Amino acid sequence: MKAAFEQVPDMARRVLPLAMGAVLVALLYVKARSLDWGLVAEAFYDIPMWRWVGAAVASGLSFWAIAQYDVIAHRHFRTRLPEGHARLSSAAAIAVGQTTGFGPAVGAALRWRLMPVLGHAMVLRITAFVTLCFFVAWGLLAATVAVPVLAGVPWAALLAFPVGAFALAALMLRYPRMSLMGKRIDLPSLPALGHLVALAACDLIFAGLALHLLLPPELAPPLWSLIAAFTLALGAGMIGGTPGGVGPFELALVTLLPGTATAHLAAALIAFRVVYYALPCILGASYAFLARPDRIAPPSEREAPLFGARAEHPIAAQNDSFALTASGAEACLLRSPQSLTLFLGPTRGHLSTLLPALKREARQQNRLPCLYKLTAQDAAEARRAGWHVVPFAVEATLDAQAFTLDGPERRQLRRFLRKAETAGVTCGPITNPDWERMMEIHCAWEDMHGQERGLTMGRFCPLYLRDKPMFGAWLNGELVAFISAVQGTEGLSLDLMRHLPDLPQGVMHALIHAMILDARASNIKEVSLAALPHPTLPKRLADCAGLTRFKSSFAPAWRPLYIGAPNPAALALTALDIRIAILNPAPLERTTMDLWELDALIDDAIAPIVETPELREAS
Repeated sequence: MKAAFEQVPDMARRVLPLAMGAVLVALLYVKARSLDWGLVAEAFYDIPMWRWVGAAVASGLSFWAIAQYDVIAHRHFRTRLPEGHARLSSAAAIAVGQTTGFGPAVGAALRWRLMPVLGHAMVLRITAFVTLCFFVAWGLLAATVAVPVLAGVPWAALLAFPVGAFALAALMLRYPRMSLMGKRIDLPSLPALGHLVALAACDLIFAGLALHLLLPPELAPPLWSLIAAFTLALGAGMIGGTPGGVGPFELALVTLLPGTATAHLAAALIAFRVVYYALPCILGASYAFLARPDRIAPPSEREAPLFGARAEHPIAAQNDSFALTASGAEACLLRSPQSLTLFLGPTRGHLSTLLPALKREARQQNRLPCLYKLTAQDAAEARRAGWHVVPFAVEATLDAQAFTLDGPERRQLRRFLRKAETAGVTCGPITNPDWERMMEIHCAWEDMHGQERGLTMGRFCPLYLRDKPMFGAWLNGELVAFISAVQGTEGLSLDLMRHLPDLPQGVMHALIHAMILDARASNIKEVSLAALPHPTLPKRLADCAGLTRFKSSFAPAWRPLYIGAPNPAALALTALDIRIAILNPAPLERTTMDLWELDALIDDAIAPIVETPELREAS
């Protein structure tokens, strides 16, 4: 009994739309009985042929627009299937689904029939994406455009739509992902959102135009009023749950357009059902039955290059990254919610060779292309290719082979090193990491400074750090601070810095000094102390005086770094997106094997793990 009671809310949620639809169908039947169906038939046959053709063309354009939703969905999920096939499969699925009812279920079945290579799970994701995104786009247009037009204040739409679109975009920019039942769901990017809303608008405009063409000119309401009424009536039809929205759609349309409940409107609605529902359903079902299913698996992404001239390339291993190749050139790409970022310039070849491929790849993933942490040479090459490039950071670099503590420019450094030495601090390489102690230091650091940053900055993880150079500071025989570095073919770069609170002055200076001395002993020429915001940036973004003083005590050479995008608007959005991704990085993804290896590291039981078929499948 208790189980049956618990099922009531779910049953009510499923049955209520159908019950509402049945009630509205009954109400429509009552209205339809008052019509002279002889006049309806006469009005139907009086529709000129050119209006039938125009309505069919408008319906085709409407279906073209809505079929693009699947293209955007395939880009979102990176299926890499041919866009033409995705578009035709979408049109067939939507045409049959909207006519027969239970659109998502029917649409998913037809998509799986036409694209079995995707598998059931991906087909369901694409169907859910298309359905939910259309509801969001329709809701935005209905609330901010259709309602003001029908209320007699169309000018209000000029204010309501930008405000509503901006609010939705800001929300999705700030919260680009959500969690549902323990699984991360990536929301559409802002470029995808813009396309989705524009496509929904085209769909509604051309569908409304098709209905308008089927009405006699002397009885048809103004086109924009009809499109607005059609938009709201379509929502009623979708919520009603009846096949094709029959009943709720017609009743809502008659209610929203008072005085139009005539035989001519009934004839136009029947003709609209023929042109917009029956004919596309027949064509879509025929295509689904006759088309050859796509069974060829698309190519997979190549692993990102984690080693190159620039030392920071290994950081990409902690991110959603992959390789971009073109004509012998290669680079590492980082995915963030709005951007596809070419990180650190090419690992081989020339940047100009990669730029067209970067634009294509970004478009294929509903993202904006971006260049991040470019050197001055690569920045000049990007400018020559027409990209908008600006300095955004300065990198502190040292020549480890020529480094010395002498000179007035390093007097502050000498003072801090003496303080650390007086306090009894000793520094050197970490050869046998105590991961448990390092985790304690990391947690204490986060308690002081907040969540660690990510994307282009390394994050604390023993699996990531185990093959990186690490240096520790000990006080009274106990580890109290540590740093890590990443290495490339041309040098070493500072990565993580973690320490306990209330340490003697000079501990972190001593750690950096130990890293420089070790680089000199290893014949490494360049050591980077990482980057700071460019001084030309607004003070709110460049306010890091303490870190600037710390790095300046080593008297480094300051090298500008650049960020670039195809145009200023894209540059502003990608820069904001990268900043958000750095401050609020996505959780680190780990496979079952990763978790086992992590436990082995922390337990100091680094024994070989035999990979079983079950373990490979879980990974």
